[in-house]
Amino acid sequence: MTHKIDQSIIRNQNRAHILKAFRANQIIQKKDLVEHLNLSITTVTTITKQLLDEGLIEMVGFSESTGGRKPLVFQFIKDASVAFGVDISPHTMHIIMVNLCSEIIDQEKMTYEDTPIEDLLESLKGMIHAMLKKHQYTMDRCLGVGLSLPGIVDSDQKQLIHAPNLNTHVYDFQSFSQMLGCEVFVENEANVAAFAELILGDARAVDHAVFVSISEGVGCGIISDHKVVKGTYHKAGEFGHMRVSSAPHTCRCGRSGCWELYASESALLNAYRQHSDNPKLELDDFFAAYEKDEHEVQGILKAYLEDLMVGVENIMLGLDPQVIIIGGKIISRLRHAVPDLNVLLKERHHTIFSAENKVMFSQMSPFSALVGSSLLPLKEMFGF
Repeated sequence: MTHKIDQSIIRNQNRAHILKAFRANQIIQKKDLVEHLNLSITTVTTITKQLLDEGLIEMVGFSESTGGRKPLVFQFIKDASVAFGVDISPHTMHIIMVNLCSEIIDQEKMTYEDTPIEDLLESLKGMIHAMLKKHQYTMDRCLGVGLSLPGIVDSDQKQLIHAPNLNTHVYDFQSFSQMLGCEVFVENEANVAAFAELILGDARAVDHAVFVSISEGVGCGIISDHKVVKGTYHKAGEFGHMRVSSAPHTCRCGRSGCWELYASESALLNAYRQHSDNPKLELDDFFAAYEKDEHEVQGILKAYLEDLMVGVENIMLGLDPQVIIIGGKIISRLRHAVPDLNVLLKERHHTIFSAENKVMFSQMSPFSALVGSSLLPLKEMFGF
């Protein structure tokens, strides 16, 4: 029995390796699969026949022979199936439909206020069916829907356990999966953003990294040995709720002094509104004032960055990653205002950190979580 199980695992791994090669190159010769993946010609022939029968690849001809039979050339049919990625944040829901190469076919975004999660999912169901119909796909060609959620998530049980920013506690997505008619994958927003950085972004070339997601709150995704680490109780990376101050400011989690009270998008906006005594100001107003070199606004940003770096330093000292990647909606603005966070890191504690420890802004943000959620239904197929 063990031998049969092992053989099944190996077959699935070989299939995933071949599909990943097609995803990366799209047009491949059979001999290249044999040579580059170190697989036998029998294994490659068997799996490519399966993929031909399933409509995932097609034969497009022969390449020039260097002696003997001309090598067969196959092409990946990247539009054979689709997947959906959905990023649900406290006020917006963004959905993308992608093909097997993660190319975006369609997308839509909606805003909401105080909408129960059941109503959000009903709207999402309608959007998914509309996109499938628009692009002439049936549900059986949909590999699934990945959901990025702000809170503690049990992805194995498909449950959102605790999400104070969504005013939701213990929500089971099994019924939504059944109602939709395809598999649904759920993951914490920071973890799925880290996954996107690992597969497609700035963490591809490293083994140990931390993704810091800055939005209304602060979440972190931990990458160790080139894998996203979730922890025993799905709480790994909740650095937004580490205490960095003894001030009696209450966080939405019920505790006080949490890092996200000082390093989140909301923290910067609240500081600006208090300074200006105008509760209607937005971050666009803040950065417009910053561009005008307003002295008080520059002071607010400096204080914010100091608080941000307190948490960054704690993470750096606790986990010693090769890189900390900072992402979120605010990053497109911070990237222009603060070209290099490593300068701040070295100024503060230049003897503590290694020269190899780096901090950087995500190039994929503000779409890391959205892209990552669309990768979840593709994970098993390509062996990510």
